[in-house]
Amino acid sequence: MNVATHFNGLEVGYDIPAAPGMAEADIQTPCLVVDLAALERNIAKMQRFADQMGVRLRVHGKMHKAADVAHMQIAAGAVGICCQKVSEAEAFARAGIKDILVSNEVRDAAKIDRLARLPRLARTIVCLDDVAGVAALSAAATRHGTTIECLVEIDCGAGRCGVTSTPAVLEIARAIAAAPGLEFSGIQAYQGAMQHLDSFDERKAKIDIAVGMVRDAVEALKAEGIVIPYPQRDVHVVSMPSGNPAQVK
Repeated sequence: MNVATHFNGLEVGYDIPAAPGMAEADIQTPCLVVDLAALERNIAKMQRFADQMGVRLRVHGKMHKAADVAHMQIAAGAVGICCQKVSEAEAFARAGIKDILVSNEVRDAAKIDRLARLPRLARTIVCLDDVAGVAALSAAATRHGTTIECLVEIDCGAGRCGVTSTPAVLEIARAIAAAPGLEFSGIQAYQGAMQHLDSFDERKAKIDIAVGMVRDAVEALKAEGIVIPYPQRDVHVVSMPSGNPAQVK
């Protein structure tokens, strides 16, 4: 190596992968190497687009799995992050991220127990698509004296998770609202298959279906007196992998 093995009290290869002045060939892998100027430019561009559209941006941490990047995105204006697993959420919470959505259902008893401890560190939100999951989350939150916010997930075409009817949304929302330790905080409707379509018209058709299903569910919730108190709570609908407005419109 062509530089010292320590930097500011940190050991290269253990605490950090490289130090200033180190040759590229000496960087200790695996590590994340980014063009900082490009990263900062892309973060700012994505936030500007969200601001122009009048929506709040919640970035997905599973893409970079880096707390430093998440902090940069939040400093630029993102409201928080998404995670796909409890272990990801735990890592981000311990790194100081204060608003975390686990954009998936959690059903394993051990993982539910870990999830119920997370609100001690950060706002914690999770998805639900069946009433049985409500009872399990409620029991864990009550046991730990915490509050877990819950989104009812709608299957709007991805065919993975979520309910497919407005009555099912209402049933789960009622159960969440009545459950100790839980708070109904909105809806998630993720149309992930849309991002693999090349044609704008095809993408728009998929999104129109998702928006229609969500609109119907929101109106039914309002009729039941179950309100999503925007802007504090959430309706998640769009998948935008490229971040290119021309591809989503």
